[in-house]
Amino acid sequence: MLLTDIAVEHTITPPKGGKSESVVLHPFTNTQRDSLGKFEIVRTVSEPGARDVKRSTFVSMPQLAELYAKGVLDEQGFAVRMCAAGGKHPKITPIKKLLPAHIKPGSSFDLAVKAVDVSKPATRELRTALLRTNVKV
Repeated sequence: MLLTDIAVEHTITPPKGGKSESVVLHPFTNTQRDSLGKFEIVRTVSEPGARDVKRSTFVSMPQLAELYAKGVLDEQGFAVRMCAAGGKHPKITPIKKLLPAHIKPGSSFDLAVKAVDVSKPATRELRTALLRTNVKV
């Protein structure tokens, strides 16, 4: 399922030249067992004595809305795995940093973000999901 309430334009450039193509990307839910119906968020983590590595975790739509409302995605440098509306992309699905400006105003996701009570602490499930990315909320 695509979350069409969030959209980002992406330009695909062929590696051997040719005409570039612009597509609109949306976050999409995973179709695999434990992460079924969840969105993948990715963050680059610096580990002492090692090179930077990408860590990812899967969050539900309400958890994604909570992360947006609390500013965690932008503050911690998270990006979201994206997919084109037609489901076609020449290589792996790209990750994109998404700003609140990419959310359609008045959409159901926008309303979910606005409904989050930012004064309440994050749920245990969300805190557990973010442990893999070295983020505490």
